Amino acid sequence: MLITFEGIDGSGKSTQAREIHNALSLAGLKVRLSREPGATPLGEEIRKILLSDSVPVGNLAELLLFLADRAQHVQDVLRPSRSSGEILLVDRFTDATTAYQGYGMGHPLPLIETLHKTILQDIEPFRTFLLDIDPLAASERIRKRGEKKNRIEERGLEFFRNVRNGYLELAKQNPHRFCVLDATLPREELTRSILKDLEPRLLAHPADRRAGG
Repeated sequence: MLITFEGIDGSGKSTQAREIHNALSLAGLKVRLSREPGATPLGEEIRKILLSDSVPVGNLAELLLFLADRAQHVQDVLRPSRSSGEILLVDRFTDATTAYQGYGMGHPLPLIETLHKTILQDIEPFRTFLLDIDPLAASERIRKRGEKKNRIEERGLEFFRNVRNGYLELAKQNPHRFCVLDATLPREELTRSILKDLEPRLLAHPADRRAGG
């Protein structure tokens, strides 16, 4: 079962992915946490290039690097995970590319969709949690962390407004898959909301997802 966490930089999606992983692990479920980019040795090298401000990366090259990372991730992590019957939580997946490279950078959406079909084939998320937040508030969160912004985080508010709008459009197009959450809510409240949403879906799924099962 593939569950994805999406949102603009500073939305708190990575925090929620970790919190849900911890909660499901404590509940005795067979669960794994992964991310894009960077979940494989190749992906980690791609991640360094994508986030570095010292390596020039063109817009098309950026798109293809994200997709190369995803292709390796599908081969090395997603397919084995599905075969093992575990719950796989992924911090960013296909919707991130559509939102960032499509709505944000202006690459044709049909191109991204076609490339995703080639890479994913029969793999698709079971549930996607979108942590929605205004880009200005997200930028302030990043500033308060005291960390230097990476190359993508340095892009302006207009870029992130387009990305956010892209995410919301994807959620509108796929209401059966998306759960949109107000990312400004307290962390614990968000975690409870996600677990409440997941509980009936996990119970309804026929596979045995107990650790050691």
